[in-house]
Amino acid sequence: MDVIIIQDEIINKLKNVFTFDEELYEFEGRIYMKISSDKLRDLALFVRNELGFTYGDMAYGTDTKEVMEMSWYVGHPESHLLLVLRSSGDREKPIFPTLSDLWEGFGWHEREAYDLLGIDFTDHKDLRRIYLPDNWEGHPLREDYVYKRPKYYKPEDNLNV
Repeated sequence: MDVIIIQDEIINKLKNVFTFDEELYEFEGRIYMKISSDKLRDLALFVRNELGFTYGDMAYGTDTKEVMEMSWYVGHPESHLLLVLRSSGDREKPIFPTLSDLWEGFGWHEREAYDLLGIDFTDHKDLRRIYLPDNWEGHPLREDYVYKRPKYYKPEDNLNV
């Protein structure tokens, strides 16, 4: 079966079931879609269970200065297609539903977005910092982040902290 026919079929099925924030479009073997965060779980379940996109490729967050965005890339084992599920959230307190229970590999990606951008994921099983220590202040990939030089101590300083 031709990849273009498969892409058209998938786009038509998605448009028949969901209303998207922007027009769906295809670019270099990826189908991009943007949906509100309250419909994200329904879309994710549909593409996994009904369309067969069973592996999570990658996910990342972006600070656009106006909103926080998340993008999850999911793949189909029998085609070269990737679906890109995108959603925007409030910049001051970004919250998205987790997709890590549907595609296990997203657990690390969502933790990274939490650590570096301050994006919260509801129902994530292990949402904690992944790179920075627990006492780190702020989220370094946010556009408004101001670096504060941490205090480093040598073992011989013998501080009672």
